[in-house]
Amino acid sequence: MNLALTPEQELLRDSVSKLLRTESTPVRVRAAEPLGHDPVLWASLVAFGIPAMRAFEAAGGGGMGLLDAVLVAEEVGRHLASAPVIESIVAAHLLAELGGEGQAWFERVRDGGAIVTLALHEAGLHPRQIVPGGGVADAILYLDDDEVVLLAGTPRGTARDNLGKAPLASIDLEGGADGRTRHILAHGPDARYAYLAALEEWKILTAAALTGLGRRALEMAAEYASEREAFGRLIGTYQGVSHPLADSITDIDGAQLLTWRAVWAMARGRDDAAASVSMAFWWAARSTATAVVRALRTFGGYGLSVEYDIQLYFRRGRAMALPLGDPKAELGRVADRLWGDARWSPLPDPGAVDIEFGYGEAAEQFAAEIQQFFDENLTRERREAMRRSLDGYDPEMQRKLAEAGFLYPDWPVEYGGQGRSAYQLSALGVVYEANDWSRVAIGTTNMGARMAMAFGSEALRQEALPRFAAGTASSCLGFTEPSCGSDVFAARTRAVREGDDWIINGQKVFTTAAHVSDYVLLLTRSDPDAPKHKGLTMFLVPMGLPGIAVEALHTMQEERTNITYYADVRVPDMYRLGPVNGAVGVMASAMKLEHSGEGYHISHPALVEAAVAWAHEAIDESGRRRIDDPDVRARIAQAAVHNEVADLLCRRAVWAGVEGVPSRAFGPMSKLFTTETYMKDSADLLELAAPDSLLEGHDPLGVLEYKHRHSVGSTIYGGTSEVHRSVIAETSLGLPRTRA
Repeated sequence: MNLALTPEQELLRDSVSKLLRTESTPVRVRAAEPLGHDPVLWASLVAFGIPAMRAFEAAGGGGMGLLDAVLVAEEVGRHLASAPVIESIVAAHLLAELGGEGQAWFERVRDGGAIVTLALHEAGLHPRQIVPGGGVADAILYLDDDEVVLLAGTPRGTARDNLGKAPLASIDLEGGADGRTRHILAHGPDARYAYLAALEEWKILTAAALTGLGRRALEMAAEYASEREAFGRLIGTYQGVSHPLADSITDIDGAQLLTWRAVWAMARGRDDAAASVSMAFWWAARSTATAVVRALRTFGGYGLSVEYDIQLYFRRGRAMALPLGDPKAELGRVADRLWGDARWSPLPDPGAVDIEFGYGEAAEQFAAEIQQFFDENLTRERREAMRRSLDGYDPEMQRKLAEAGFLYPDWPVEYGGQGRSAYQLSALGVVYEANDWSRVAIGTTNMGARMAMAFGSEALRQEALPRFAAGTASSCLGFTEPSCGSDVFAARTRAVREGDDWIINGQKVFTTAAHVSDYVLLLTRSDPDAPKHKGLTMFLVPMGLPGIAVEALHTMQEERTNITYYADVRVPDMYRLGPVNGAVGVMASAMKLEHSGEGYHISHPALVEAAVAWAHEAIDESGRRRIDDPDVRARIAQAAVHNEVADLLCRRAVWAGVEGVPSRAFGPMSKLFTTETYMKDSADLLELAAPDSLLEGHDPLGVLEYKHRHSVGSTIYGGTSEVHRSVIAETSLGLPRTRA
C-alpha cells in the first residue's frame, strides 16, 4: 500500500500552488467577476503548460497522468482560479486524442490561441444547455449520437450572471446562429467512447477541485474560530462550532481519497472503476456543499458580507458541480455500475499511477488461508452461538485459531506471533467479518498483551503472554467507570501501595468479556492529590484474585458486557504497567490501538450486501423488483459510497501507522466516519425495507435488523464520536481545545 506522492508530483503541486497564490488572490478573483475569467491568470496557466498537460507527448502535450491533473485541480479549487481550467484540460486531451482537425485545435489551445471547452450533455437530448466555460470559449465540443462536433466561433465574454460567477453560457448547440460553424471531428463508436470517457475525466477533476475548495473553506473557518471571541471565549472552544467542522474535514479527506482511488482503480483495470468515478463526484459535491455552509456559518453574519472571502467559497462550492445537473443522479449511476449493466462504462486512460490502495499480494494470500481455516472449522452451531453473544469467546475455537497462527499473527515472533504486517492483519479482519465471527475478545486481549509487551515486567510477560498467544487466556478492558464515561482520566478506582503489593478498590462498567477473561487491563488512581492526568497507574490484573466480582450487564445488541467490582484486591507490583502515576503514557499507547475505525468498518460491507440481496429478491406492489426502483437503488448506493469512504479512511490510518506518517487525526477520522455512517445507513436501510425488516432472523432482512441494533454501540465504544470530533478539530484544523 502506498499513498505517498512521487517527488515530481509534490513539485508539481507546490509549483501550481505557488503560481495560484500569486495569480489567483481574492482581490483578483473579485476583479474577474462577474464573468469569472482572468485573462492574465489564463496566460500564466498556458505558459505553465496546464491546459495541455494531459495530451500525449507525441501530439505536443505534457503526457502527464490523470493523478497529476487531479493534484492541479485540487489547487485550482483551493485558490478559486478564475478560468475554465478543468474544461480546457479535458478538451485539450480529447482534441489531441481525436487527431486530424482536432490536433490543430489542440495546438491552438496549447499555445494560448484559443479556449476550448466541452458540453456535458448529449446534444440530441439537450440541444440547449449550460456549458461551463462557454462564456469565454472560442469553441465548444459536444457529442451528437456518435459524432464528436466542434462548434467554432462562439462569442466570447457573454457569460450569464450566475451563482458562482463562473463563465457559464446557455448555448444552442444545434442552432448554428451568430456565425458559428459546425465541424465534425470524428464519428463512430470509438469517437463516442472517447467523448464519454472525457466526461468521466471532467467528473474526476471537478471532484478534485471541490475537495481543494472545501478544505480551504474549512481552514478559513478554523482560523476565524481561533481568533473570534464570544461570551468571553474563543468560539472555536465551543463544540457547536468545532464539531461540525471536524465532521466536514473528515468528509473532505474521504472525498480526496475516493477521488484518488478512482484514478487508481482505472489504472488497475478494476471492475469497480466506473462506479468509483460516480462515487467520487457525488461525495465530493455533497461534502463540499456541506463544508462551505458550515464554514460560512462559523463567520456568522460576517460570512454573508461580500467583504469576507468565505462567501466566494460558498458560492463557488455550491455551484461547481451543478452544470452536470443534480449530483444525486450520480447515485443512480453508482447503482448501474455496481449492480447493473454499466459496469464497463467508458473511462479515460489515467496513465501511470504510483499510489496503491491494495494491501498487497501477501495480504491477499493470508486472507485466503484464513478463509480456508473458517471453511474447515466454522460449524453452523458455532455461528449461531456467536450470534447470541458478541463477546466472541469460544475456548476451543480460540485455541484452534492460535494453533493456526490466526489469533495474533502480527505479534513479534518472540511473543508467539508471526510478525505479520499491519496490512495482513487488516485482511484478516475482513475475513473474520465475512464469516460473522466476532473479534471482541481477541481485540481486548490484544490491547492488554500489547501493553504488557511495551510496559510490563519480565515476570508478567513470561506469565501472561504465552497463555495469550496459545489462546488459553484472554484479557478485558477496565477503563470506564459509572461516574466518568468517556472521561477515563477521571477514574476513581483506587490503588494504594502496601509494600510490594497494591490494594485496589473500585468499580468499572462495560467491562466486555470480563466473565470469560483471565486478566483485566485496569486503570486506577494511585495519587488522589496529583493533577487529574498525573495520579493514575495502570495494571494487568489477574481476574482470579480474591475480591474481584463480575456482574452481567446485557445490551440490546445481544451482547453481554459486565460491571466489575474490586474490593481490597491485593495485586503484586509485578502486574503494574509503566511507572507509578504514569498511566497516561500507557493509555496513549493503548488508544492508538482503539481509536481507529478498522475494527468497526468491517461490519459496514455486510450491511450493504444484505440490502442488495433483499432488493434483488423483494417485490413491490406493482410486481417490480425493489432493486429496479430508482429510490431504492440510490439509497443503497449511498450506503455503498459511505462504505467505500470508510474503508479508505481506515486504510489510510493503517498505512500511516506502517509508514510512520505523523497525523493524530487519521485514526479518529476513520473511527468517527465509519461508525457514524454505519449507524445512519443501518437506520435508513431498516426503514427502506420496513416493515419486514422489523423481524429478527438470519436472512438479509434479519441482518438489517441486527446491524441496526449493533451500529449504535459502535459510536460509543472506543471513545464516543464527540471525543473523536474534538481530537480531529484540534489536530487536523488547529482549533483550540474544547475540553477542560
